[in-house]
Amino acid sequence: MWMASSLALAACGGLDAETLEDTESPSVTSQAVVSPSTEDADRRIIVYQTTSLQLMRVDNKGTSHLVAQRTGEPEVSPDEKRVVYAKLPDSHLAGDAVRSSDLYVLNVNSGKSDRVTQGFDDSSPIWSPDGRVVLFQSSRRSGVPALWRVKENGKDLVQVTNKGAASQLSSAYIPNPAQGGTLEWDADRRIIVYTTTSLRAGEDGEVRVIAFDRNYDVASASSLGKGFAPEWTERGTVVYSRNEGGRVVTIEARVN
Repeated sequence: MWMASSLALAACGGLDAETLEDTESPSVTSQAVVSPSTEDADRRIIVYQTTSLQLMRVDNKGTSHLVAQRTGEPEVSPDEKRVVYAKLPDSHLAGDAVRSSDLYVLNVNSGKSDRVTQGFDDSSPIWSPDGRVVLFQSSRRSGVPALWRVKENGKDLVQVTNKGAASQLSSAYIPNPAQGGTLEWDADRRIIVYTTTSLRAGEDGEVRVIAFDRNYDVASASSLGKGFAPEWTERGTVVYSRNEGGRVVTIEARVN
């Protein structure tokens, strides 16, 4: 499924009434406030996506600019100066199967986008906590669904998971995060927690964790069992929900 990921408002500040009016807020599906423009520190630049999959940028004067069409899954970098997003081909029509999508990085202050990947089904980009690399999903690159990483200039493209897995039935296979599902970083320990897509309708997917080393290679990966909506706590544990016997229970698990 092609869909936008939700972007929380950055903690750096709020929106003024004039800017909200200019950005056509009723059509916004995801929105982020990013760092103040170097031209005017009193006005913040806004990047948002509309329901028609247009990525828009509002400059520090309140003027809206079209960044790209047929976009999805925009994610703001930790320094709030860049936005990575996936883009479908210009020839893609509503209802078409998604066979190809590329990743781009938008420089928020200049408004310029640079293509990072090309020619495959690259999707669901997320920044590493230090902003050095982008992690994303692809199935066509290796023939097996996997996580990959790349620098924002397109260099150092590396497969991160499932390098030794011949298929999804392999014992070494690590399932990808569900499209549009919950994925959260424990930034200090470079660990992600996420949910997978259930293979059976009506059942919970798995809650899984992947720990990375300093180069963002996989250090360990494990499952916490069936569940959904995982979140990190201040104690470094994971709290998530699970359907059991017709009711929803809350589970807390320690992650080492």
